Amino acid sequence: MKVLVINAGSTSVKYNLYEMDTEAVLARGIVERVGTPAAVHTSRTGSQPKLVEPVDAPNHRAAIDAILALHSKHGGVLENRADVRAVGHRVVHGGEKLVRPVRITPEVKKTIEECALFAPIHNPANLAGIEAAQEALPDVPHVAVFDTAFHAELPTSAFVYGVPYELYLSQSIRRYGFHGPSHQFMAASAAEHLKTDLSRLKLVTCHLGGGASVTAVDGGRSIDTSMGMTPLEGLLMATRSGDVDPALGLLLSRQGMSPEAVDELLNKKSGLLGLSGISQDFRDVEKAASEGNDRARLAIEVFVHRVKKYVGAYAALLGGADAIVFTGGIGENSARVRRMVCDGLIYMGVALDDAKNEAARPRDAGVGVVDVSQHRAPTKVLVVATDEERMIAREVVRTIAGPTAARKRVTGGTIPVGVSVRHVHLSRADCDALFGAGYELAMKRPVSQPGQYVCRETVDLVGPKGEISRVAIINPLRKETQVEVAKTDAYVLGIDAPLRESGKLDNTPGITLRGPNGSTQIPKGVIMAHRHVHMHTDEAAQFGVKDGDTIRVRVEGDRETVFGDVIVRVRGDFALDMHVDTDEANAAALNNDSVASFDGVQ
Repeated sequence: MKVLVINAGSTSVKYNLYEMDTEAVLARGIVERVGTPAAVHTSRTGSQPKLVEPVDAPNHRAAIDAILALHSKHGGVLENRADVRAVGHRVVHGGEKLVRPVRITPEVKKTIEECALFAPIHNPANLAGIEAAQEALPDVPHVAVFDTAFHAELPTSAFVYGVPYELYLSQSIRRYGFHGPSHQFMAASAAEHLKTDLSRLKLVTCHLGGGASVTAVDGGRSIDTSMGMTPLEGLLMATRSGDVDPALGLLLSRQGMSPEAVDELLNKKSGLLGLSGISQDFRDVEKAASEGNDRARLAIEVFVHRVKKYVGAYAALLGGADAIVFTGGIGENSARVRRMVCDGLIYMGVALDDAKNEAARPRDAGVGVVDVSQHRAPTKVLVVATDEERMIAREVVRTIAGPTAARKRVTGGTIPVGVSVRHVHLSRADCDALFGAGYELAMKRPVSQPGQYVCRETVDLVGPKGEISRVAIINPLRKETQVEVAKTDAYVLGIDAPLRESGKLDNTPGITLRGPNGSTQIPKGVIMAHRHVHMHTDEAAQFGVKDGDTIRVRVEGDRETVFGDVIVRVRGDFALDMHVDTDEANAAALNNDSVASFDGVQ
């Protein structure tokens, strides 16, 4: 499956073409100076030498046509443009509506246009690239992957600003975060290098380049990030100021500076360029500092100070870090910055190996990750050659092929595992009682089954003997409220929850649910969900089973287990996934990246 990834700027189209069966890069390049007579196409096919040639590109469509024409020539990596099976588009801002990669529809494009309010430079250019690519390749799926999406699960305490809450409710004024594909790629690469599951890791990821940001990643999820409503907040960058007193803009405007001039000052004339007075390129600033330039030295010290401050703050939020991960033009290539950031962090288990740090060049060495920490250091320091485009291509495949496509791929008789933690399905009436009449629950993240998602809101379970706080809600709403717990949870609550299939609630115990607007007592509905497998009709045919059958499923590994009495549920909109509760998962050492084997019909 060949996937084309496009990152369109106002006067450029950057691209990568992948064969996703192997994730091999077939071609990559950029068309620059789009819209001018001086347009030029720089490309590389496989391991061949770089090719630079002028190109007729009066607009984005012409640039994309030129890209497809070049790589479809005799002996090219494409037989023709129809050989491209999907296109992924990098989009900077998705706001609160577009919180995961999505197929591009007219409604999606409208939202991208609306989000240009927060990304006025990037989103219009991204949208122009989307429309041009859809014209050039009208018969393939186009998927938008958002810089903000990886941060969509930020806790409310991390994304809400200290301004009147009505501004968030009415205008979506909040922290969004950026560089999502890079932070996601760093986290996945760190887990692979450390030979553990990402769900077990606490990471501080540092994307340090012309744009720079730091993210706290807990179990694969972003829980805080340095960039805010726009990419201006946070670290000192090439030309961006990063964190400043908000009163600075007010002060300058009162002195006669226009909003446009303040915007240009903070976004284009500050940062390394503004402090050093030399250049926005860190290499030039570093060279000048080495030659004794005091302003260049100061620029580097301020840059490092900001990075170290965020690293320490995020380690505190995480309760410690398993690794600090560096990437980006500065993060990958400046041993000096890595050394200065890590200096004095021995209190959190960081001990740099100076020789490894000086020699680390993961991209030049052709390796994805280099460990530059001392052998027995508790907190690893990793340098990653980030690949945002590859991450986007993976998200395209996941979006097209279904929610399990990014795991160990389902082949033969294997079934991906989904660990079902305690959760609640609410009725409309109970939702109104807990949150207020007509309240609409907000999406936090999708779950394995299409159309279902975990909500940002939670409820408390109040039983005869104990309580469990902040229990997840799964939407959409149902006719009857259902509470699903594991046996251990039932012990805590003091409730004798029977083992039942979902929806079969007769003669089940009730419980009290507590929300921000009040409490409600449900007379029935608390169950331990019977383990089961969701299957699409095509997958059921491959396994030779039908809806309602009971099968055995085998789990390999250190705690090999055979699950019997696994109920099969078949429907045309289901995605293949086996659901077990947390007690069952812990007994068999399973997590959401595990797979199991079909072991026959009972």
